[in-house]
Amino acid sequence: MIPQTHNCGHYQLKLIGVLLLGGLLLCFLGLYLFYNAVSGGYYGEIPSDKELSHIKNYQASEVYSVDSVLLGRYYVENRSEVKFEEVSPFLINALIATEDARFYKHKGIDQRSLMRVLFKSILLGQKKGGGSTLSQQLVKNLFGRKNYGLLTMPVTKMKESIIANRMEHIYTKEEMLILYLNTVSFGEDTYGIGTACERFFSTNAKDIQPEEAAVLVGMLKSPTYYHPIKHPERSKRRRNTVINQTQINGYISEEEEEKLLEKPLNLRYQKLTNKNGVATHFREELRLYLDRWLAQHPKEDSSYFSLYKDGLVIYTSIHSKMQQYAEEAVREHLSEMQPLLNRDLVRNKTFSKNKKAVLKILKQSASHQKLMTKGLSAEHLRKAITTPEYRSIHTLEGEVDSMISLLDSVKHHLSMLQAGFMVINPSNGRIKAWVGGASYEQNQYDHILSKRQVGSIFKPIVYTQALIDAHTPCDYISNQKVTYTQYDDWSPKNSGNNYEGKYSVAGGLANSVNTISVKLCVEMGIDNVINLANHLGIKDSLPRVPSLALGVAELSLKKILEVYTPFANQGIQITPHYLLSVKDKSGKELFLLKENGKEVLDEEVTQDITNMLRGVVEYGTANRLKSKYGIRYPVAGKTGTTQNQQDAWFVGYTPSWLGGVWVGADYPFVHFSSVKNGQGASAALPVWAKFYKKLENDKELKYLVYSNFSFPNTIDCIPYKEDNLFLKIFKKKNKKERGDGLSRKKRRRKRKKK
Repeated sequence: MIPQTHNCGHYQLKLIGVLLLGGLLLCFLGLYLFYNAVSGGYYGEIPSDKELSHIKNYQASEVYSVDSVLLGRYYVENRSEVKFEEVSPFLINALIATEDARFYKHKGIDQRSLMRVLFKSILLGQKKGGGSTLSQQLVKNLFGRKNYGLLTMPVTKMKESIIANRMEHIYTKEEMLILYLNTVSFGEDTYGIGTACERFFSTNAKDIQPEEAAVLVGMLKSPTYYHPIKHPERSKRRRNTVINQTQINGYISEEEEEKLLEKPLNLRYQKLTNKNGVATHFREELRLYLDRWLAQHPKEDSSYFSLYKDGLVIYTSIHSKMQQYAEEAVREHLSEMQPLLNRDLVRNKTFSKNKKAVLKILKQSASHQKLMTKGLSAEHLRKAITTPEYRSIHTLEGEVDSMISLLDSVKHHLSMLQAGFMVINPSNGRIKAWVGGASYEQNQYDHILSKRQVGSIFKPIVYTQALIDAHTPCDYISNQKVTYTQYDDWSPKNSGNNYEGKYSVAGGLANSVNTISVKLCVEMGIDNVINLANHLGIKDSLPRVPSLALGVAELSLKKILEVYTPFANQGIQITPHYLLSVKDKSGKELFLLKENGKEVLDEEVTQDITNMLRGVVEYGTANRLKSKYGIRYPVAGKTGTTQNQQDAWFVGYTPSWLGGVWVGADYPFVHFSSVKNGQGASAALPVWAKFYKKLENDKELKYLVYSNFSFPNTIDCIPYKEDNLFLKIFKKKNKKERGDGLSRKKRRRKRKKK
């Protein structure tokens, strides 16, 4: 009996062994068939080796300033690729230690982890992830994942393993690592380690500190859950885990680990999008220009570059510091002027007097149009428009939530002062700063390109024609009021209603005397003035009326600065421009600027105009540059103010730079009621002055303001004749600037006697 029992047990063990072996064979057969089904393309095509060797990510095109500062990107995916040697070694080590400790030992597949995942997924029916090598994660980043129902996880893991293994035979380990780092997402539309370093720590992948690198590596597990801005404590705990893993795997010592664990997160977060950052209006203007340019310049194979996918490198003439100072000057001045305008609008009941215009603008708003789709009655619509509720409104400080009605929010945005400010180098036409408005988020309309009435900043064109036609700065013209009967009995009015005495040509411009300016325009011939304006680049239609001399034409700030360029460049005009070069991502030059200037005015004429415009600053309408802002070095400039203070202008230049400012509201019925606050000297000039002072306080850029014109100021005549008391005061006040009113010849004799 005993042997029979023994034999029975023996046979049972054999049977179990056979069943186990059969089960294993069936399992391997199933895996083999499954592998062949996946690799054969049953669950979707597997990329060929050729396709894998030509992997291409969408790469953002980058815009740089002339001083090599990144201004912004154009992209489908916000990605900036880096090379392996441009990545911190600690970042590489932390990544391997945390995500794939055996990275250098496998060929894309960690068999133990893969078998564990497949066993749990296929045999146990559990949807278990994990176990992916960096190579497999790279494949997931490149090709994404699809839904295969219950087989989603095993099919996905098998496909990623197959592709990862193939890639490991095509690329080196270093190439795999940098491909991974350039494709991985860090959330909030941030792709690649280069973009992440810039976004969270305002640095690059090479200079990033170890504790900072650990934060970014930690985010790979879940960019949202471990986001350092939204969840700093979670991020720090995860960072410390990464640092610990780096130590465990022998990349750093325990002492180094302790030091790193003690450090704070120390984020330097900056988010560059098309609506924020620096030079936002400029970047939109550049984008539109590049879209047009690329569409006209195909590649050799007749295809076209994409500004949003092909990683172009764009160099501009914008100087990052000058741009920063220009934006600061605009914000600072508008923040001072906005409360004054708000009180003015309330005091004068501006919106009540312009009720029809306000309602018309209200009806054009998206919020009102949305209300209209609800089919509300007139009474309910009125109530919806006038009932306060929480809304986001734009201010100079950014978006804020406020309890305000739709109607009042429209009035708020209508009342916002806007500005345009552009700075160029007149010697080469390069634009150094471009501020198109108070805020791009608030208003995308570019006030450098918009056309407004130009006022008195047009007058230098009239005076230039006078100098061309043999007038001198010291010729005197009667200030007497004249009525031009052939032009509907029109008569120009002077500020202060003074029509006595005589002004020199220089004095007429310095004090922006309307009677003198119109007389010169009519004397020289309105058509001749228009022809000169055309010659200086103004191709717009100009009105053939005497009031042309007072600036009734509508022009853009950009065009006005183009006209002033030869004044500041001794007769040579170079059209203002901003694009220096465009390269593809391999460094091949696609566009290279060729600057060409032309002589449009006689050098002596421009020197006289510059000296006359210096008079505007020394004793004329822009004198507050000296009296209020303490500007000591020579500046030539011109203020401008249009009817009812709807537009305020100032254009000024030094021997090194030319800048123009426009300030006003988008709708002309919104304006200052008084000349005191609304004139160019009050509303526009301070932007220019604040910018000047910022340059003056910058050690690297102060040379732009500490310079003299290369030619002497030879205008030594008094600006106004008749009031002897005025002459004495004027001579005393301007003794230093004007050499006691003596001619150059007499001053030389005086020095010899001494």
